[in-house]
Amino acid sequence: MTTRIHAVRTERGEHLRLEATVGELPALLADPAVIVWVDLDSQDGETKRILEDIFEFHPLLVEDAFADATTPKIESFGDHLYLIVHGLSDDDPGDGEVHTADLDLFLGARYLITHYRVPFAAVAEARDRVTHDPSFLARGPAVLAHRIIDSLVDEYLPLMEKLDAEVDGIEAAILNQGGPALLERIFRMKHSLQRLRRVGMHQKNLLSRLAHGEFALIPDAVRPFFSDVHDHMVRVMDLNDAYNSLMVSAMDAYLSVQSHRLNEVMRVLTVFSTVMLPLTFITGLYGMNFEYMPYLHFQFGFELAIGVMLLVAATMFFFFRRRRWI
Repeated sequence: MTTRIHAVRTERGEHLRLEATVGELPALLADPAVIVWVDLDSQDGETKRILEDIFEFHPLLVEDAFADATTPKIESFGDHLYLIVHGLSDDDPGDGEVHTADLDLFLGARYLITHYRVPFAAVAEARDRVTHDPSFLARGPAVLAHRIIDSLVDEYLPLMEKLDAEVDGIEAAILNQGGPALLERIFRMKHSLQRLRRVGMHQKNLLSRLAHGEFALIPDAVRPFFSDVHDHMVRVMDLNDAYNSLMVSAMDAYLSVQSHRLNEVMRVLTVFSTVMLPLTFITGLYGMNFEYMPYLHFQFGFELAIGVMLLVAATMFFFFRRRRWI
């Protein structure tokens, strides 16, 4: 695991990228001309020391950062903001469902701290941008935070296209196939949509608060950009709600199709049972052990019984066909 420190000093209109270590952090934070980004991807003792000793965050806040957060949130502590946002997780457990991972951001007037356990492409992209263009970090921590969050939210849109294709596939499969595999596929989709809704509703509210001037640490010039990210999240949630409604309908259709198929099977079995019932009666009647019975010693009794049974079966078959029962 690595602690990455990116810093830029602005002097006479020029932006100078600084190579810094953890020990140099206090001096950098004390310099009003320096903007700092601390990128943490571990939960070891050094990470805890940076958060508690250098930045002097409350131990409970550090404990929240080290825990797995199931929903996004934002808290204001006057001189800094603490945000938890969720992005798509690359750590696939192999269950076929959509999973998200939390990204912690500590936003101050001249610093940004990112902390995560699962790598995010959005953070890596921002890291490359800052490395090659120090002026981007010099624009302020809020701009950098927006860039990371915007990239995280943009990753949801291709996912929604994949879910759209999966919903169409499920609807087509309902009419052509059935069984436990299709039912499991439906439940996987429902679980993914429910997880996205739980995360997305909180993330949408978080972005709305960032876009509407609730926090002084978000400059007026940056708020419209957060408003744009909020609009993207609203679109994701609208698609999620639409897919969820389609899956509810798909589940009802699946149950209806399975019920119809079961009724077809029961109808066929009922017809066979009904046809065999009088035949069983005839064979049972003449299977009784009485010495004096009509046609018991008739030379063609067996052929006569077979003929009667065939006649009864044929009559019932044509009767069922006429009534459109088979």
